[in-house]
Amino acid sequence: MAGFIDILSHAVEAYSKNSKLIVSFSIPLLIAFPLSLLLPNFVALSGTFLRLGSVKLDLSAADVLVTLVALLLSLVFFAFAIAAINVTVKSQRTLNRLTSRDVELIEGATFSLFFIFLTAFAAIVGFNLLIAEYGIPQIWATVFALIVSSIVLFAPQAVVLEEAGLSHAVAKSVSLIQKKFGYFILFLIVAGLLFLANTWVFIEISKGWPAARFLSLVTQSLIVLPFLEVLKVQIYLSKYSLLN
Repeated sequence: MAGFIDILSHAVEAYSKNSKLIVSFSIPLLIAFPLSLLLPNFVALSGTFLRLGSVKLDLSAADVLVTLVALLLSLVFFAFAIAAINVTVKSQRTLNRLTSRDVELIEGATFSLFFIFLTAFAAIVGFNLLIAEYGIPQIWATVFALIVSSIVLFAPQAVVLEEAGLSHAVAKSVSLIQKKFGYFILFLIVAGLLFLANTWVFIEISKGWPAARFLSLVTQSLIVLPFLEVLKVQIYLSKYSLLN
């Protein structure tokens, strides 16, 4: 527990020192989340941008086109923001400033993360179709989505920090969870508390100012999710004792 508190302290420090860059790089999330509303049902788990729920089988050609474009654009924007945040924190932890090499890394990581998120999305949609076809209880779709989300949770850190390939990034993500399972659980608890606090605060504010509910999206995109991504970086780096 003491080790995780130190990691949490590192995350707060890293976010504070790089807040301007992190917030700037997080702006695409403000585009990604509204785009996701064009898709059937939305669920996000921290640094992972995935879709859950029913899949409409009676869409027109125009509906399909809009859905596909919204999906691809939202994943691109999300992947870019996640990649850029990770590169920013990596530079801060290694005492280097962002360079042209880092910009190239952001570009490469964006494409890698895009395909990782797209594959995860396809797996979840495929499983949803499967349970709909065979009448399997919907709870299993949620369980499957949580498993897939967890598997790729630390993939962004593997891609950016170790420049791992697609399959290796997912393998490293799973390996980290196995080795740091306690940190993984504590991360989920912190994430849940932050999302609940963000939702509760703006629900209360919206009672007197209805428009406040939209500010919840802003704080989630520019503060909560970026901070959780920074926290994931610190957890990933914890396996290197010299950087603790």
